[in-house]
Amino acid sequence: MKKASTKTRAAKHKPARSNRARVAEASAAPASTRDRIVRSATHLFATLGFAHTSMPAIAKRSGITPGAIYRHFASKAQLLIEVVRYALETLPTSVRMLEPARIEASELPEFAASYASPGHQLIRQLSLEIHAAGSRERDVMKLLGKVNEEAAQAIRRSIAAAQAGGEIDGTLDADFSARFFLVTIMGLSHLDTLEPQLIGDAAWHDFVLRRVAAALGFDARKRPKANSNHRRAALGDASD
Repeated sequence: MKKASTKTRAAKHKPARSNRARVAEASAAPASTRDRIVRSATHLFATLGFAHTSMPAIAKRSGITPGAIYRHFASKAQLLIEVVRYALETLPTSVRMLEPARIEASELPEFAASYASPGHQLIRQLSLEIHAAGSRERDVMKLLGKVNEEAAQAIRRSIAAAQAGGEIDGTLDADFSARFFLVTIMGLSHLDTLEPQLIGDAAWHDFVLRRVAAALGFDARKRPKANSNHRRAALGDASD
């Protein structure tokens, strides 16, 4: 039998790159034009608002011509949805709500609690901005409805799976529970204007976690608790 070459054997035994290494490589790579557009729009939507941000302004900040931006996004409404998706996926405490296969019901209480952290200000502002834009623009409302429904169904499936596994109260309506969770998140988006003193407050974080866990039907004796490192990150502790 012909022996494999040294090069082939080395390739077979080459250790796989870790997820952390791949993320580091992606972060080090130059941002694509699409990424630059999304990041520029994120900043402008959050600081100026959706209505007061023009596509030419986004293009200028991205270093491209106004016409070039439409090769990546058909409308400002589509770009706004992508901005919110980007914010959700890049936040350190996100449960990746737009990736249905990766949602776990046990993560939902912590997600709600961490939503009131100082580091989540951007996503709170964007959440309010996209809903305000939806009330004025039909295309935004259509896209918003689609994203909300996808999230609701993904969360419903995770809750139903937890009920089937005996983790949470099986008598609660899984669909209502999912929609209640999303409404709760939207309510927490108003903290910056209504209750700014609660942002980053440890007692408030734990209160929200316990209340959401109870609303979703977790047994008080088995209720999920915040991971200490996760909790510190949610509260804005940069010491570690």
